[in-house]
Amino acid sequence: MKYQQYIQKERHRPPTKGFQCREDIEKEDHLASVIFKCNLPHQQHLVEFNCREPSCGALEGEEKGAVLSEDDYAVDPNFFDEGYSMAGTTGFKVWTGSRLLIEALTWPQDTDCGRLKEIQECVNSDYGTRIIELGAGVGVVGTYLSAVGSHVLLTDLTTLVENAIETNLERNERILSDMSISDGSGKSCPSWLVDGQRIGRGWANTTPLDWTKSICEQLTDEQASSIDFIIASDVVFLASMMKSLFDTVEALFETSKDNKPSLILSFQKRDAQDGTDSKAFTTVDGVLTAVRERGWTIECLAWRTVAVRKEDETGSVKDDTSEVFVFEIKDANPLEEG
Repeated sequence: MKYQQYIQKERHRPPTKGFQCREDIEKEDHLASVIFKCNLPHQQHLVEFNCREPSCGALEGEEKGAVLSEDDYAVDPNFFDEGYSMAGTTGFKVWTGSRLLIEALTWPQDTDCGRLKEIQECVNSDYGTRIIELGAGVGVVGTYLSAVGSHVLLTDLTTLVENAIETNLERNERILSDMSISDGSGKSCPSWLVDGQRIGRGWANTTPLDWTKSICEQLTDEQASSIDFIIASDVVFLASMMKSLFDTVEALFETSKDNKPSLILSFQKRDAQDGTDSKAFTTVDGVLTAVRERGWTIECLAWRTVAVRKEDETGSVKDDTSEVFVFEIKDANPLEEG
């Protein structure tokens, strides 16, 4: 199975006119933070996210990026937290897939495929589409979807929930407090979000979710059974993470089967020097194979070529290009009550 079959010309998505991102540096008590900012569709408002490091691949063209000095980098204060790992450290910055996922879901283009347009209508509405984000990191995608009208439960490891997502939700609740809200938008927090926060036109909350543990031990029954869409962005760069992610997705497919949820997954091709046969890093072909093995279906909704820097066999770093994808994954045979 080769990923090249998903690089179809008609699904290529050029950068979106009007969508802009940038980074600033904010200092408090001599500690520097990167503030990642992006604008909302048809709004003067920006959403903002406090990050520990500059983004990787999320800025395009002449967009302003932050540069930290060596003195600005601090020892990771969460290094010894229970359950924290190298994978967890990557959650404190914004990655390439987050940008394409936001653009694809919330900034329609005339050339978008029919299925992508259907999803856009769901998330950009006042109907309160119910979304759970897995591996939310600093909360960029889930917060953005909430701002445009969805109801979102952002999840990640406890360290990220307590040290990134919660503070960024509070930040954007304040920033968007004067945003005009239509009469059709929910005036009170949906019960399944349990005391969530108003973020623009929608609602959001956060809770820890460990993919290696049962979701029934971590989510309420109402949360587990209320999902319309599962979203995840750049969360499986290590091959060891894919099984636990898909186990969690499979559990949500089951508990929310009455809604027939699908997984919207953004993924950047990062094949290592050993190419598509990499054992340590997740490859596009590896994702496709894992999906098929579970009897699910997968469709590429959009893809884009992005500029990257790669290390060759000699250790030299050079400019190159790669592809980032937005896939929709569905349970082909959802279980039904007998």
